[in-house]
Amino acid sequence: MPRTLVSLGANLGNVRESMLAAKRLLVDEFGESNVRLSRLYRTPPVGGPIGQGDFLNAVAALETDLSIWQVWESIKWIETTLGRQRQQRWEARRIDIDLLLYDQQRVWTPHLKVPHPRMCMRTFVLIPAAEIVSDWIDPVTLWSIAQLRDHLKTSEGTDAPIRILCEDEDLQAALQRTLANAKGTARIPVSWEIRNRVQLSTANAGSSVTKVPSKLTIAAVASPDPETILWEDYSQPWLPLLNLSPTSHVDRPIALGSIDGPRYLMPADDPVWTVHEILAANSAMQCQVDPLCDF
Repeated sequence: MPRTLVSLGANLGNVRESMLAAKRLLVDEFGESNVRLSRLYRTPPVGGPIGQGDFLNAVAALETDLSIWQVWESIKWIETTLGRQRQQRWEARRIDIDLLLYDQQRVWTPHLKVPHPRMCMRTFVLIPAAEIVSDWIDPVTLWSIAQLRDHLKTSEGTDAPIRILCEDEDLQAALQRTLANAKGTARIPVSWEIRNRVQLSTANAGSSVTKVPSKLTIAAVASPDPETILWEDYSQPWLPLLNLSPTSHVDRPIALGSIDGPRYLMPADDPVWTVHEILAANSAMQCQVDPLCDF
């Protein structure tokens, strides 16, 4: 049966009861023998509105004959049943369940992206995931869950933990100005490169490219018409270059000469939003994750 990985998190209301209720509904949906859970972990909120309480997080490994779309519908039904409401991004929530992996499938649509595009940067996902499925392989990086977890630990001393590939100089300049003026104390050294799709294609063909040690490579893509075009659509040409796929079938792995390890494709039409995403990624890669108890 296909192997599926999902993450669970909550920080609103009776948090422990919400997590236990989510566990019970997962067992009801997929069968007790097909659900394996990590311990509960406590982590601080990352990226959302200020004033939130800590999260309880866990990861569940599922075995099911359901399709990837049926699994996704099931976990969204569980969220709705437990009172999940979406009003503001990364807000406090009664329950949050994300589909992280579904075997080796790679899907990129406006509504569903698997593997979860932020999984590789989130210690609060990778640490509990490595507890139960350390040998499972991420089909984007072709690294194991344990390698992804350890990468965030061993990369702490790098000079530039985040490398950003920009389509053009104007986009890079806008992001650099916004990052320099960002409020708060979060300041991170970033390495910048102008690397359009043609240059990435050349790198994939085998050209010699100097690799920059980093925790995360971000490809920042700008839309020619952000009012009318979904960024998921106009980023499609970048997908195979980042070892992603717009379809649900398994493709042959692509050798990425210039990208090694975790990578993230994101829209960059709004510099303020994009810089917030960069800072949130940095926080997620180094946030404290404390084990609590069996789940």
